[in-house]
Amino acid sequence: MAYNIFKSGKAFTLESGHILPGYHLAYTTYGVLNKERNNVVWIFHALTANSDAVDWWPGLVGEGKLFDPEKYFIVCVNMPGSCYGSIGPLDKNPGTDETYYHEFPFFTPRDMIRAYQPLKEYLGIEEIHIGIGGSMGGQQLLEWAIEEPGLFEYIFPVGTNAQH
Repeated sequence: MAYNIFKSGKAFTLESGHILPGYHLAYTTYGVLNKERNNVVWIFHALTANSDAVDWWPGLVGEGKLFDPEKYFIVCVNMPGSCYGSIGPLDKNPGTDETYYHEFPFFTPRDMIRAYQPLKEYLGIEEIHIGIGGSMGGQQLLEWAIEEPGLFEYIFPVGTNAQH
């Protein structure tokens, strides 16, 4: 398992029109990307989880499980706006140098996956064998599958919806 922080210094425009001068994402990987780069499993966590999928989905992720790091390169990103390491309300607003708190901009599922796309490129991922996510994670998965229809070989949205 490797816990990492991806930093983007590029301006990022949210669907709301709010522009962030940069952002960071906490993410965890398990296993290694194979030579063919076709063994990626991207796990999207639900609203209250974090990027350590082994911790909150131990029945599916881990050694000897369905998503085994010996076979797959598993990626799980902490969604923006949560409290587990990605950009969120407790970060400083670079425009004011004050903590965002309630002024933190709203991230839609589309904003989230658009934030993940540069991380995907950084990791050298061109295709994702399996995408799986529950609840809000499933919303992100559905959005990304729509945004990039050829990216995922299989998607497994669990207990989710396409719109609130």
